[in-house]
Amino acid sequence: MENIGAMIVLFVLGVIMGSFACCQAWRLKRNDKSKRSHCMNCDYQLKWYDNIPIVSWLVLRGKCRKCGKQIGWMELWAEILTGAAFVAIWAFWPWREALLALDVVEIVKYLLFMANWVILTILLVHDAKWRELPVRLMYVSWGLAGVFLAVIFGQNIARGEQVVDLFGILGALAILPALYYLMYKRSDEKWVGGGDWMLCMPLALMLGNFWLALAVLFLANMMGCVVMLPVAIAKKNRKLRIPFGPFLIVAFLVVFLLQAKILHFVGFGVV
Repeated sequence: MENIGAMIVLFVLGVIMGSFACCQAWRLKRNDKSKRSHCMNCDYQLKWYDNIPIVSWLVLRGKCRKCGKQIGWMELWAEILTGAAFVAIWAFWPWREALLALDVVEIVKYLLFMANWVILTILLVHDAKWRELPVRLMYVSWGLAGVFLAVIFGQNIARGEQVVDLFGILGALAILPALYYLMYKRSDEKWVGGGDWMLCMPLALMLGNFWLALAVLFLANMMGCVVMLPVAIAKKNRKLRIPFGPFLIVAFLVVFLLQAKILHFVGFGVV
């Protein structure tokens, strides 16, 4: 019952963060520095009952209360899926036993990861909507990922374990940001966008392993093909540009949470 209660709380918190992520994505796009949420079409200032995640969208049928402008499905799905992601991160956290034992360092790692996940969610929404990745926000993700890695270093030192798997980190950086940077430069942004390699940087740092980075690369490309190939065929457009950031972010979450099983599968045991 305690786990169910925790999951309900986390789902609600995730839904709220999903709503926050959508709001921030719009603000970044419009360079909107206003303090209150408002309709981007008619400037109607939203009341508190217009801002209830999921519920307000369903009641208003995804439209502005005043002008009737369609908000879109992205906001609803972002709220629901962010709630589901919060539950999944809690349920499949790679070092769950230490987290449940209320190990202080593990709690810090968990909170750093959750903070970065909110940032990544904003990036996901922004890229999915406008095929753009805000550079300033990616720098924030870099910083959080760097601190996350530093906490792991400190944790390993305290346990008397290997401080850092340097080759693992270098391999992750080579297979994700370095590879995407080369593709970006070589193709003049025809293969991948300029922001994709920057997005890969924090993902690689938090994974810290070549095989996990390779799994993200494979999974992201597979999801991209499965989701976007039918769209390209339907529109009869072979040059259709797709936002790849969302696939990288979702693939990263799946691989991060299942890292023990993946490393065991490739013969490296459980971390």
